[in-house]
Amino acid sequence: MGKRKLPLTVVVMSLVFTAGFWLTTPARALATEDLAEEYVALGDSFAAGPLILPQEELDPCFRSSIDYPHLLAKSLGVKTFRDVTCSSATTANILSTPQRATLPGLPAKPPQIDAVTRNTTLVTVTIGANDIGLAGIALSCFNLLPPPAGKSCKDTQTAGGIDRGARAVDSVADNLADTLEAIHDKAPEARVVITSYANYIQHNGCYPEQPVWARDANYIQGLVNRLGRVTARVAAEHDAEYVDFIGPGAGHDGCQLTRNWANVLVPGTTLGIVPIHPTALGEQNFARILQDHLAPDHRGVD
Repeated sequence: MGKRKLPLTVVVMSLVFTAGFWLTTPARALATEDLAEEYVALGDSFAAGPLILPQEELDPCFRSSIDYPHLLAKSLGVKTFRDVTCSSATTANILSTPQRATLPGLPAKPPQIDAVTRNTTLVTVTIGANDIGLAGIALSCFNLLPPPAGKSCKDTQTAGGIDRGARAVDSVADNLADTLEAIHDKAPEARVVITSYANYIQHNGCYPEQPVWARDANYIQGLVNRLGRVTARVAAEHDAEYVDFIGPGAGHDGCQLTRNWANVLVPGTTLGIVPIHPTALGEQNFARILQDHLAPDHRGVD
């Protein structure tokens, strides 16, 4: 029998697929290589890792040398790396306002945006919680005694039928937008990634292991989730990539004291003691999630 000829459409589609494979695969590798040229990390204590040892810098930033930016830079083989994340930072401290130390005589930190240049190829940022005092709201949710002793933070924040916490979260959208636009202005070719915060506490909490009543646990994590949704929307509107840490953190909240990525009040065994902040294990996994997002063919550690 003679050799059967393939239909012309099949031949064309095969050539297109083959060409697409050889063109897109090197391009993806090249993009990953390019973004490793100059990486600048911006943000607050969530990214800085306060009191996670070893500390690279103390007052005012309390920045760990194993925070997620450092770990990500190492995994990507970054050539030029600047981590200016700083505890207590707000969007204003990124954009225009120097951040002052608490101890006298120490110099203020310049606005974080100064670290970004036209040569910057990658920027990560975690910001927004301090603009609205989210940690303060969370700390007000701690109750050592069971209901009805003490006061519910949800009841306080929603008194009179107005959800003040939700309003505060929604109000940060413009600040996030201004931050992303400023980054694009300084580094028009950079890949810009903005993240959520963490899955801090499971549904209904785990009272009394963590001293937060069930309705308050759901309220405070609900605000964190809401801030994540606001951040995702702003990222989509301002040419940035949003990376979620909340979903992947299921089963690694502060109730899981031997595998927690973030603390509530009582610290676990995963190296991190600051309430409502990441642990060393958390920073490792946030770096892994970002690495997989940026270079999906290069898997990090679990």
